[in-house]
Amino acid sequence: MKKIYYTVAIILVSVTLSSCGLSRTAINSPDAKEKNITNTFDQNDNYIKANEWMVQTFNNAKSVIQFSDKEAGIVKGKYIMKTGTISTNAYAASIPDFSATITIRVKDNAARIEILAPDGMFSQKAYGVQYGFTAEMFNNSADALISDFEKNMKSESANKDW
Repeated sequence: MKKIYYTVAIILVSVTLSSCGLSRTAINSPDAKEKNITNTFDQNDNYIKANEWMVQTFNNAKSVIQFSDKEAGIVKGKYIMKTGTISTNAYAASIPDFSATITIRVKDNAARIEILAPDGMFSQKAYGVQYGFTAEMFNNSADALISDFEKNMKSESANKDW
């Protein structure tokens, strides 16, 4: 009889504890987002506008311009799309930062922005709260960045008449 009670107790405890666990689902990174923008500025002006946009947009100390070449018309950087968290709880995992690679190429009368999704994207739900970084979150952030970049590249430079 004791064996039955122990068996039932073990099953109940394992079912109860397994329902408290977090399920972390890996997500394939979505395709890169890109957009070509035409304007009336030469390569030099487009390069300066793109570089200034990156400096203004990269407002997190972890977001950095990693490469720039004025002659080739390229500015490339790492942008933190979602800041992670460091867990001090023994039952919750830390969540890393999710950074995308942004590449801007400019030439006369045109600019191109490309945003590559971060690796290691995942979705996790605990007690009705969604954690992680999903494809929908990436697409929303990338679309907002592209829209802001396009607005910047089509506007007149503030430095033109100083």
